[in-house]
Amino acid sequence: MNKPAVSLKNLIVGIDVSRSSIAACFMQEKPSNPRDDYFDADIEVFHSNIENLNRLKTKIESFQADKVIAICEPTGINYAKLWMNKLGDWGCEVRMISNSKLPNYRAELMGKEGKSAAKTDDLDAFAIACWYFDKPETSYLKIRDPLVGQVKGLCLRLEHLNRLQNPIINRMRQELGWQCPEIALVKSEKLQDDLAPLLWGWLAGLRKSKKYDLILATTIGSGVEPQTRWAAKQYCEIEDEIFRLKKQLVQLIDNSQFDEYRRVFTKFGFGYQLQGYLLGAIYPLKDFLKDGRPEVKIRKNRQTGQESKLKLSERRFMRAVGMGVVREDSGQKKKGKQSGSALCRKALWQWCFCRLEVSRNNPPLEFLYGHERMSPAENLRRRKKGGTPVKLARQRVIARCIRELFKNLMCSVKN
Repeated sequence: MNKPAVSLKNLIVGIDVSRSSIAACFMQEKPSNPRDDYFDADIEVFHSNIENLNRLKTKIESFQADKVIAICEPTGINYAKLWMNKLGDWGCEVRMISNSKLPNYRAELMGKEGKSAAKTDDLDAFAIACWYFDKPETSYLKIRDPLVGQVKGLCLRLEHLNRLQNPIINRMRQELGWQCPEIALVKSEKLQDDLAPLLWGWLAGLRKSKKYDLILATTIGSGVEPQTRWAAKQYCEIEDEIFRLKKQLVQLIDNSQFDEYRRVFTKFGFGYQLQGYLLGAIYPLKDFLKDGRPEVKIRKNRQTGQESKLKLSERRFMRAVGMGVVREDSGQKKKGKQSGSALCRKALWQWCFCRLEVSRNNPPLEFLYGHERMSPAENLRRRKKGGTPVKLARQRVIARCIRELFKNLMCSVKN
């Protein structure tokens, strides 16, 4: 059911965010004929500078509204953050809508003009403003807890720095293969706050080492080139930043706010970065529940005719951490694809490689498989030994672990 027209004392601002500007549509009631009224809509473009910020503030104040609701989609959230922060400082209520749902709504609202072929920033801003009048409160994205937002931000920065770091170290090892092959494959890690990894710190001129001085003096290679030392300095700077961010991440996750979650995460053997990704995706757990309980529905299976349980809360949880499945059946073709957070899914696969595949690192977990209890690591070994394709075996074991994670979190958070 559509909402009644908003009071004239309220103002809706639909915002489409670009790299250095926004298109803002100002609306106080829903247009009676959107396809025609769009061309007369109050839409302006504001650029990212002080003059345009002041112009936007003056424009909003000119309506003399009792309440201002600004709505945007989170595509390019770093570009949107400036405008969201400013609008919040001015006392506006800021909401976000899913960027995956906007195209269909725009096409429904505007017909031919709303299809992707006719998409414009002004049209997006107009559709976003109209969203308020047609959609319920539950259609908006939930604003992440500030502390969880900091945790997620740190995890994303760590992911970015790791991507920067790997090509540098790979290139240095290739060059050392002919400059000083004796140290090309040496592993060197950062062990102290104020000291770079020994090998790379020595190459960068930040640390002294008689051992590496002697190796360089007697090497069969041509000697270390200046560009390799420059790359080593870059690597050390990135390593220092990673080390600093990891300490900051530990401090944030150790907050008592996450105690119930961390007890379960530790039981599963999740590292701090994976814990950060998971908190960013699932906190708070109550968002997946209905009236404080897991939502379960009984439905009749169309193929077998038998009744089966649909564990809707568990499905939403699995999708949030990247282990959900979306069906894409067409005629005789039956297939599905994984959906949800790609970063969580990647981190869970890395956890599988490091914890389940390596016997000495197996977490103390036991689940019921059929009539037998065993660890997920043992179940993975049996699946591979039984001929299940390795990728499929890992995927199924991780999915089972996530289902058990949901159950354990339910018990922990309730208690």
